[in-house]
Formats: sequence, structure tokens, C-alpha cells
Amino acid sequence: MQQRVLFAPRQPSPPGPDVGGDLPRYREWAAERAALRAEVPPSAVPHAGGDRLDLLAVLDHPRADALERCLRSLQAQTCGDWHLTVVVPDDTDRATRRLVAGVLRRMRWRATVVAAAGPRGAAEAQLAFEHSAAPLVCLLDRHDLLTPDAVALLLHGADGADMVYGDEDALDEHGQLTSPVLKPDWSPELLGSGPYLGRPLAVRRELLQAVGGFRSGTAGDWEHDFMLRIAARASVVAHVAEVLVHRGGSTQISTRTVPAAPISRTKEAGATPGTLPRPARPSDPPSVSVIVPFRDEPRFLRTCVDSVTATAGPIPLELLLVDNGSVEPESQTLVERLADRPDVTVLRDDRPFNWAALNNTAVSQARADMLLFLNNDIEVQGEGWLEALVRQGQRLEVGVVGARLLYPGGSVQHAGMVLGLGGAAGHVLVGLPADEPGYLGMATRCREVSAVTGACLLTRRRVFEELGGFDESLGLDLNDVDFCLRAGRLGYRVLYEPAAELVHHESPSRGTSGSASDIRRFVERWEQVLLDGDPYLSPHLSRVHSSCSLGGPDEGRWWQEWRSTLPTS
Repeated sequence: MQQRVLFAPRQPSPPGPDVGGDLPRYREWAAERAALRAEVPPSAVPHAGGDRLDLLAVLDHPRADALERCLRSLQAQTCGDWHLTVVVPDDTDRATRRLVAGVLRRMRWRATVVAAAGPRGAAEAQLAFEHSAAPLVCLLDRHDLLTPDAVALLLHGADGADMVYGDEDALDEHGQLTSPVLKPDWSPELLGSGPYLGRPLAVRRELLQAVGGFRSGTAGDWEHDFMLRIAARASVVAHVAEVLVHRGGSTQISTRTVPAAPISRTKEAGATPGTLPRPARPSDPPSVSVIVPFRDEPRFLRTCVDSVTATAGPIPLELLLVDNGSVEPESQTLVERLADRPDVTVLRDDRPFNWAALNNTAVSQARADMLLFLNNDIEVQGEGWLEALVRQGQRLEVGVVGARLLYPGGSVQHAGMVLGLGGAAGHVLVGLPADEPGYLGMATRCREVSAVTGACLLTRRRVFEELGGFDESLGLDLNDVDFCLRAGRLGYRVLYEPAAELVHHESPSRGTSGSASDIRRFVERWEQVLLDGDPYLSPHLSRVHSSCSLGGPDEGRWWQEWRSTLPTS
């Protein structure tokens, strides 16, 4: 009997430092990257003809030295298609006014100065916007330091896009780089839980006008409100995966949960732009068919069934338990007891183990419109998890939802999967302490991912049937990842939902040996996707380590060497 690849039961060590936790290496990398970019002449970065970028700045009690560096960074731009609109509040001190006047005289026609009196924040940003005229606008903090090619790369990225954003870091009190924020590509779900777009963010003038500009009196973060309203109307969002601004303070993205807000439906090719609210608690929750393949290990199965049914809340359940050749007397006793329950159906399927086939066959016996695939070694320790999964799974643009899985000792086992990590695909932030948010809050924030694990995977029956179920030619390995990628190819979102938190014991009942033929078949099918890189992890971060550290210079060669070890057809 073949065995499926599973990690051996373990309590892994915490991951190594992420990119922000290894600043000496980051600073060395940033210097090398800046030198490499300086070798590219401005003419090598073309942008749509006629576009110009208007930078909107408000001088709200700036530090003179930082403000002067900010303005000089504008003068040092390799691309001249920019203009500065600067708002000077009435209470700005005389020395700052003289400094600004001197620098702006040297800028000549490139600057417009607007006097302001009134509330700070969104009102002054709106005033700057009303006095600007360029097709693209971008907020600029008075202490931000733009890289020399920032304007050129933003204009290049904005070609054909409604808005474009770049990466960022910060300058500490000694002028050293800190707090690197190397962002994923466009992730509207991630934006719904926090303003991850940060700075720099350039948007089309007509789009900003259409959503009412910058709004004062917004509860919470007015910049986040502006991002959400823009994203809800944007059809194409571009990401320049380069650090374009050094912030004059911390750039750490908040990991707090924010109130419900409308977000963009998707920007995937072929999808229909629109708006959807963050999912609300279903008033009439759908029923869910929970499918659990197992072979022996009765203690795991008992815990799984009891904990799932005890915490399901108002959601009606049916459980389909697929017995794949159990032989232990304790298993037989447990199965007989469970079979007497009206909410449980036991299916006997003694074929050689094929995870995809077992689940596909069970679906044909399921009655509910929502399908939840669970490993038999899952344990639930709190309520609300199933409602969180169903809330997301009911959304028409969502095809697959996965949970946050913890090891029994409390560290992270699954917080979404990354294509190419460790080979074909791997779990990010494995071993992270459960009370830590992880890099950019990735372990604790709902977000798009390329794939989630089949140890806890929810989908609608309609999506399952549209995809033709799991691919039985990948009987042991990577069938869950393949299912998610096929869903994404059809325009569905795949979501990681941390509000659904479960314990995964990672039972050894199926062993730890692998199916190299499945891995080879998967890689051959998705090789170009793997080579293109996972869009939900910065291309500058490692695909060898799960810690979100910087990638090494030889990782491409490492992957090709790993690829060469797979058996040929």
C-alpha cells in the first residue's frame, strides 16, 4: 500500500528571523539593489506617454533636516515627469517657511504652494489634490525620502493600471534603514484587514475624483478608508516590487482587525470588477458535509468527530467518515458507535489509498452544498471556526477557504501555502509561536493565498463540480494545491482565514514517505506558474526557508537542482 506524504509529528523550532529581524543583511541587500538599479538608465524604464505624477505633501510641523532631504530627493529623480503640490498650514514656523521657499524656488514650475487653515489630515490632503492637475497623484509625507528612480518606476507601473504601489522601509534616528515592508502583489482581502498598500501609492485622478477624494471625519484611519474606496472601483492594480521610499518613521503594518468595509471583488484576468462587503454572519447558514477519510487511529477520529460536532454552532452538519481499510478492533467499535448517529454516515472504501479518489467518491454521497474536507487528526478547541469558514465560502468570488492550523504545542503549522517554497509548495511561517502575527501579520490576517492545505479545506459543491473534483492522478501528494490552482485559474479567490483556528496533530497513520511521481506530475503541469513565483509573497523573500527572510542569490539554481532530482516520465 502506498503512503501519502505527511510531515512527521513534531514540534518544530521557531522559524529564523524574517527580513525585518536581520537588519544587517537587509541593509547590505538594499545597498546592492540600489546600486543595481542605478545602472539602469531612465530611458530603460518607459512609461505611458503623457502621464505625470503629482506628489501631494502637507507640511505638518516637519523636522527641518528631514524636510530638506525629502525635497532634495525629489530634485534627484531620474525622471522629470513630476510636480509637487505642497500644503503649508498657517501655523508653520518661519524657519520652515524660509526653507521651503528656498527649495521651491529652485524647483521653479515643478511646485505649487497652498496655504491652509483648518483640520489636519484628510482635509489638507484633499486641498492639495484640488490644486493638483496631473493624471496621477501620490501622497508624500514631509519626512519621506524617495529613491532616485521612484517616479520613473511608478509611472512605468501605472501604464494600464488604475493604481500602483511600491515597497518601503524606514529610516531610524541614526539614518539607518529599518522596518522593511516587502509587499505581496495585489491582495484585496489583505487590504480589507489593514492598509498594507502603505506608501508610495499612486492613483488615477479621475478614479480619486469618482470616489469623492480624501474624506474627513472618517472613523479610524482616513488613509485606509481612501485605499478601500479606491480599491472598490479599481479594475487593475499594479505592484512595483522595489523599495521606492524610505519613510521618516516606522512602517510596521498594523495587524489589528478593522471594521467591515467594501473592497474590490478581484483584479484577476477575466473577472468582473465590483464591490462586496466583508462577509457577514449568515442569518440562514447553509448545511455542510464534512468528509473525513481515515484508517484506524481511533483516538484521533473520536477527537475529531466529537470536537467538530460540539463546536459547529448553528450550522447543520452531516459527517461522512470514509474508512479506508481499518483493521484494529478499537476502530471497529468506534465505527459501529458512530454509525448509529443520525448525522454520521460511514463509507467503507478499501481501495489502495488515494486521497483524491476517496474524497471524490464521498462527495457523490454528500447532501450539502458546502463541502469541508478534514484530516482525521484535526481537533477543534473553540467555537466560531466553522462560521468563519462558511462566511467566506458563501461569497461567489471565493472558491476555496483554508484554516489556521496549529501544532498541539501551540505553534503555527499552516498559515497558507507558497508556491515553490521548499520545492513544489510549502507552508509559510511554520513553527511561528501562535501569539505572534508573523511578517506583515501574515499568520493572523485573512488574505489571498495561492493554495491551502487539504487538511482543512472548504469549498462549494458547485465549485467542486466545476473543477471536476480532486485530480485522482495526484492520488497522494499536492492534489489540494492543484485544486486551489485550478480554482484560481478560473478566477476564484483562495483564502486563508485565521479566524478558523484548529489543532492539527499530523497523524503518522499514513507514514512519511512520499510520492515522487505525483510531485513530478504536479511540477510538469504547473512549472511555468512555479517559475513565475507566488504573487502573494514578495519575489525578494526566500523560497528555501519558510521564515520570510531575504532570498539567497543561489535559490534559482537550488530550485533547478531540486527539479532535476524528480523522476522523468
